[in-house]
Amino acid sequence: MRIRSWKTLAATLAGVMFTAAAVCGGCCMAAEAGENLIKCPDFAQGDDVSAWGRDQGNAVITAETGTEPVYGEVSSYGKIAGRTSNYECFSQDVTGLVEKDRDYTYSFYVMLDPADYADAPAGQRCVEISPYVTADGNTVYSQGCSGTVSQQLEPGVWTHFTGTFTPSWSGNLEQVVIRILEQGTDYGQGEGVMGAYYLTGMELREQGAKESVIQMDVPRLRDAVPGELGEDFIIGTSIVNSDLKDVDTMALVTRHFNAVTLGNELKPDAMFGYSNNKCPGTETVTLGGEELEVPRLDYSRAEKTLDAIYDWNQSHPEELIRVRGHVLVWHSQTPEWWFHEDYDADQPYADIETMNRRLEWYIKTMAEHFTGGDSKYHGMFYGWDVVNEAVSDGAPRYRNAAENSSWWAVYQSNEFIINAFRYANQYMDPDVELYYNDYNEWFSNKRAGIVQLLKDVKEAEGTRIDGMGMQGHYQTVGSPNMEEFSKAARAYAEIVGQVQITELDMKASSGYDGTEETRETEFATQGRRYRELYETVKSLREEGVNITNITLWGVVDKNSWLQTFNAVGGAADGSRRQCPLLFDDDYQVKPAYWAFADGSRLEEEPLEEDVQASPEPSDEGSAGEADQESAQESKEPSAESAAEGVETAAAESRAPGSQDEVGAESSGKGLLYGILAVCGILAAGVAGFAGYALVRRKKKDN
Repeated sequence: MRIRSWKTLAATLAGVMFTAAAVCGGCCMAAEAGENLIKCPDFAQGDDVSAWGRDQGNAVITAETGTEPVYGEVSSYGKIAGRTSNYECFSQDVTGLVEKDRDYTYSFYVMLDPADYADAPAGQRCVEISPYVTADGNTVYSQGCSGTVSQQLEPGVWTHFTGTFTPSWSGNLEQVVIRILEQGTDYGQGEGVMGAYYLTGMELREQGAKESVIQMDVPRLRDAVPGELGEDFIIGTSIVNSDLKDVDTMALVTRHFNAVTLGNELKPDAMFGYSNNKCPGTETVTLGGEELEVPRLDYSRAEKTLDAIYDWNQSHPEELIRVRGHVLVWHSQTPEWWFHEDYDADQPYADIETMNRRLEWYIKTMAEHFTGGDSKYHGMFYGWDVVNEAVSDGAPRYRNAAENSSWWAVYQSNEFIINAFRYANQYMDPDVELYYNDYNEWFSNKRAGIVQLLKDVKEAEGTRIDGMGMQGHYQTVGSPNMEEFSKAARAYAEIVGQVQITELDMKASSGYDGTEETRETEFATQGRRYRELYETVKSLREEGVNITNITLWGVVDKNSWLQTFNAVGGAADGSRRQCPLLFDDDYQVKPAYWAFADGSRLEEEPLEEDVQASPEPSDEGSAGEADQESAQESKEPSAESAAEGVETAAAESRAPGSQDEVGAESSGKGLLYGILAVCGILAAGVAGFAGYALVRRKKKDN
């Protein structure tokens, strides 16, 4: 078998370390990484391949050698074949080698067998790094990774993955296992090829510290946007725990944004410790004078992010960052056992009275813990998404049980929505605003359903609703047009008085393939699209539509949820690179940034129609945000599949892709990625420069 390969040539030039970072906006000076913690990384002759057998099951792992290098001078690789389960994979136990909450960089190359996967659909050609951690008997899957987490591969092409793994757990650690996994569809529970695939160059090294590379000589968004729209206007972004260790991401957050949304850490599955397959244990509380058995909550993930924001606010009282709570009630990312008798998904659904008491306890506990007068975080939250995505995609009505809503399966009515806003009004700090939040909110059919929901909540006794969150998962070329956006914003503002854009990003046009050749045009088009939206927001505000918030769903392109395959509404299919946000993979500003900071910097050209853009949303969509890190359905697998180690993709992965390895779409093309950093030395008589160049060239068979 002949193999297409990557051949890497690297050259590094080092100058004197600069001292005037403000002049050039910073420079990445990564400390030397630690030793490789992976055994048998290249499957070299004589190495013991059994180190990779933790989850190989019935499959066979062998060491092979090709005729051409895969990377550098390495031509050896591992092969796994004879798989009988989607979960049989390359995996290695690193328990005792990694430490809690430390950052480890990873790098590896993977290829799918060209014969086995020749006719496989896109959803069955995805490979991911999928660690799992077991502590106190509870196993959590697919957490702690950022960077290139999951990619859709072209069979027969070596594809590079790079990123950071930050293991975290609560309780007594039992195991940490690294997996390189091709698990078919539906997180391993659906169809899969179960074919052979190959791995080499696996590295896992403790990450050294580095200085920020962000630009300091550009306007701050937190100054520019409120400067135009009023000092109370929110320009926000979403972050997750893995962002906290990324110096550059957090430098962008603290410099440019005055608010953050916790992307996953306040969702029900996170609060239950990602124990999606079984209840994490119970305790007895008193609610309304009566005892109630409730699941144990795990505040650690949410508090990790909130503590970081709290510390920033304490030391920067003039540059406060406020927080949006997200989300209390959602059909997705809520464990299925939550809806059943005895918190057991194999039992019948609980009755409505029982669910009302559970719902009241959950909202009361969340509200008091995070916004109560005695809470450390009191005063940090400006608002909370009470209910998320409860309207159908296919018709102007509520989402029902056929659309994966176990809430509706229990209630068969909107009672849970009304009660959620009633309980939130009763227990939440009155200074915390309460919102409904949804996607495809511009589409006329869905708009009618959302309008009815807002009216129902507004008119119910004892409720409070302060605003409507338009998620804003839009297309760079395509839907919605600004008339559709404006009609929706006006309709919602008329009912609840306030509208916010809460999860804004732009899916790439069909003409963008992630290469240098298409990037400049795509970035320019996207910049004009963002400017068109921003100008529309300003016009609507002038006519009296109270739009008070623009929050981006992520910080840098490479970490966007759109980089990976999802089968849910608003998502991407993982086949092409995406560039949906204001900052590129290298943390630098894009034309989209200037749409908010200084629109005059953008060229005035009309936006074109994308022939592949959908004129309206799919009836089958599920979650517009789909878990910021990786989309999931919260249904628990059957006992049989659970016994095989079935897991739902959980929060901390976000599954971003890597700009360096485009894979299938760049096959047969020579790719050149250059990074050149030159820093002028203007202080203390120090002069020098630091730079590096990295050239990669992809070879193909002739």
